[in-house]
Amino acid sequence: MQCRRCGRDNRTDARFCDACGAHLVACAVQQEAARTPVIGREAELGALAGLVGHMIDGHGAIAMLAGEPGIGKTHTAQALASRATHGVRVLWGRCNEQPGAPPYWPWLQIMRAWLAGRDEETLRAVPVSTVAPIAEIFPEIRQRIVDLAPLLPTPDPQQQRFRLFDAWTGFWKFAAATEPLLLIIDNLHWADASSLGFLEFLAPEVADHRILLLATYRDVELDRQHPLSATLGDLARYAHFHRFHLAGFDRRETEAMVALSGGKGIAPRLLDTIHSQTEGNPLFIAETIRLLIQEGTLEHGMARPPTEPHPAAPCVRIPEGVKQIIGRRLDHLSPPTNRVLERAALIGRIFELRLLRYLLDEALAIHFNDAIEEALRSRILEPGEQPGCFQFSHALIRETLYDEIPMLTRCALHLQVARTIEEFDSDDSGQHLSVLAHHYASALPVADAARATDVARCAAERATRLLAHEEAVRYYRLALQAASMTSPDDPVSRIRLLNALGESLTLLGDYLQARETFGQAMSLARVARQADEMMRAAMGFEMATWSPGLPGQSAAQLLREALAAQDGGNSPARAKLLSALARALIFSGDETQAAIVRDQALAIARRSGDKTALASTLASALSIRWQPERSGERLRDIGEALDLAQGTDNLLLALDVKAWELFETMELGDLSTWLMQLAQLERQADELRQPFMRYVAATSRATCALLQGRFKDAEHLIAQALQIGRRMPGLDAPGVYGMQMFTLRCEQGRLRELTPLVQAFVRAMPRAGLWRPGLALLYAEIGLLDEARCEFEALAADAFSAIRHDALRAASLAYLAQVCARLDDKPHADVLYALLLPYAGRNLLIGTTVGCFGAAASLLGLLATTQRNWQEAQRHFESALTMNLRQGAEPALARTRLRYASMRLARNADGDIDAARVLLEDAHAAAERMGMGALTREIDSAQRSIEPASSRAWPAGLSTRETEVLRLVSSGLGNREIAEQLFVSPNTIANHIRAILTKTNSANRTEAAAFAVRNGLTDV
Repeated sequence: MQCRRCGRDNRTDARFCDACGAHLVACAVQQEAARTPVIGREAELGALAGLVGHMIDGHGAIAMLAGEPGIGKTHTAQALASRATHGVRVLWGRCNEQPGAPPYWPWLQIMRAWLAGRDEETLRAVPVSTVAPIAEIFPEIRQRIVDLAPLLPTPDPQQQRFRLFDAWTGFWKFAAATEPLLLIIDNLHWADASSLGFLEFLAPEVADHRILLLATYRDVELDRQHPLSATLGDLARYAHFHRFHLAGFDRRETEAMVALSGGKGIAPRLLDTIHSQTEGNPLFIAETIRLLIQEGTLEHGMARPPTEPHPAAPCVRIPEGVKQIIGRRLDHLSPPTNRVLERAALIGRIFELRLLRYLLDEALAIHFNDAIEEALRSRILEPGEQPGCFQFSHALIRETLYDEIPMLTRCALHLQVARTIEEFDSDDSGQHLSVLAHHYASALPVADAARATDVARCAAERATRLLAHEEAVRYYRLALQAASMTSPDDPVSRIRLLNALGESLTLLGDYLQARETFGQAMSLARVARQADEMMRAAMGFEMATWSPGLPGQSAAQLLREALAAQDGGNSPARAKLLSALARALIFSGDETQAAIVRDQALAIARRSGDKTALASTLASALSIRWQPERSGERLRDIGEALDLAQGTDNLLLALDVKAWELFETMELGDLSTWLMQLAQLERQADELRQPFMRYVAATSRATCALLQGRFKDAEHLIAQALQIGRRMPGLDAPGVYGMQMFTLRCEQGRLRELTPLVQAFVRAMPRAGLWRPGLALLYAEIGLLDEARCEFEALAADAFSAIRHDALRAASLAYLAQVCARLDDKPHADVLYALLLPYAGRNLLIGTTVGCFGAAASLLGLLATTQRNWQEAQRHFESALTMNLRQGAEPALARTRLRYASMRLARNADGDIDAARVLLEDAHAAAERMGMGALTREIDSAQRSIEPASSRAWPAGLSTRETEVLRLVSSGLGNREIAEQLFVSPNTIANHIRAILTKTNSANRTEAAAFAVRNGLTDV
């Protein structure tokens, strides 16, 4: 018999190769499998081959092979891999149906396969920025590249996971640059949720690189709750995603499959029965033929004339399901072989012979080699990829064996597997914790519940270190399940597990479950009088409340209870509790008490003498920033926190504080300084690989484009920010995207497009106060004034008390001010004016980096106009013109000019009509240039409302604005001085002067001034 590994010929009766020791029966099985042709999948393979060709040319793709068990998904993927040419590197990762696989298991297999074929020089060429984060969780990298410098740690696990995924994506981009990659993940429906998370992260990057990612999955196993369902929904958004559904064979293909399985020349009636009963499922067909051969109904390879009916055909009964067929096939194996295979099924689809031997008693051990060979010859087993490993030829075979083991026997065997693994692997790396946790949990109630709890907890902690938060949640739940079987007299371990589970849920963004879990922990800790765990539960509950922007009353109650349980003093822990309470109070609407608590937190942090604690408390207090009148205090705290963080070399905290400084600068309208600060933040975020700050920078760039009227750029930047943000669990990137797109469409006059979307959102989330002001504005903008009034009056109840003091307060007030003016509602204008007045001299921001309305003074002027307070309106509008002009806020400047013009037309005092005409001319030119269609139409309407009798024909066809510019030129002012007087930019003045020179046929400013004198324009 020839050895497949080394090619040597051996004796026919030899079990192992004399040269290399390979198992010869396994070699024979592999050789036979390699020769197996592909039936009925040429269309799919042709399409996949096309994707391979595009991938080689640099256009990557993601492809899915879906179908029922046994339909041939893996075989089709193997066929594609065998046909891949042109230097395509094929790497496999197989998901384990047993839930004990380590986090990122298929990706780790793929990476190991890539590393196995690389020399040290190639590894050294991989960029350090991609290797270092991976080395933190993947020991093989650290072993191969020993001189890697440690990364600067980040305190935020969400950012840490982003950093890992970003680095891993960069790694595969680098690998694809060296050679085209066909990455195959088999049985994706069994993938751990962390692996699916990375797949979602990698997906958008594949399109522009030489990567074809092919995965197989059982579609019959998916429901809406299955993690893969959400992943497939996410992938379907991409144009480079392709899905192929494998159907059953037709009758002709079934006949070919029957012949391939050894049933050549069977009677047509029997063939029809097999095709009908199996519905063309290839595995079902193959197993049926093998069963019929085993039972003597068919003779292997016997061909009969088609006209000669098989004598047994009429009485052949085919089992109804493939598992029944597999069961009957297993019945034909010897009893020792079945018992050996049962124990192998306990380990998993893939198993080591070394481990399996330890699970056998002395009687079975005698038959071990014969059992393995019998299973190989029967195609129940096949060789694994690693030496010393075998696997069941199909997962259904392993499932059938496993399901037939009695429950108590199964529990005892799981316990035996767990103990054997512990004996084999006594190192401290923790690599086997996942599988141990699975076996100990499956061994309950036979196993020691305390040991099962401890192993599951350790597995969860390791998953957390690996940033596999989905897996951490699963193992913490396993630990809690096991802990419920231990003594009820010791609740502390259960409390700690609940708090840890809540923290993992928070990292996943599952805030509802996290709050419920922290609530359970708090209840138990309260009874057990565990002050530290009460603090942990209360702070966790507040974080899971604040992150999605929920009201903070419940969190404040728990935090007060945790504070009462503390001994007092000046500990940093107490300062943290008080900081969290201050934030919860802000989100409860109790700003006064929040300020008092914040000051208490800072005082305790100062008395503690811990500079790091003080810097952290100052930074935490900055998040309580929604009162504009406290801007001076915040700027002082920012400076102190920055000095402390930099003085203690806490670069990450310093970066966080700089982000708050950025928000303050934007609100103050110092855009030139803001742009410098933003560039610095972007540079440091990249250097320190802090993804959240990269997201902050991306949304800030979009906000800047919106503020400056660069709407085409803004749309691109908004989408770019979404792509970065949606990769971080728990971050409301789609919500931020929605707000920025709402702002963009509002500026473009395209709000009507968003009406159904916003209405549906408000209906789905009736408490979504942040969208109700936007909905009211949307109705007002598209002329549905009755609907706008209904929304507005509902929000106006009790002096607009529904508008919380949070990140969206300024935006909500800005929307409502515009609606109020449109409805000409003077009583409510008085209330809104008082609410907006603290923002005078500042920009109105949406959140922190989501958007900017420009100077608040413009809306104060609008409300003062509604109040008929002309003097205050004029003062606010001129302030808004100055501020918006200074910061280049072109859309806000155009809107302010329209509002100011409308006010002067309404007042109609001396000079108001001419001043309004000039304001409208400038506003129209800017709105038309930026493509603000709705605003342009409003300006046109205002211009038409000016009576023709009040108009004046200026000489040489000069416009009113050009006449005013010419008069100021005649007085000797330069362009910048004229611009300051007229609230326009120097560039605009330069354009006006060019037009004046052309119309007056003047060669220079002196001749133009002379023209003005001759025509009496200097006295205008």
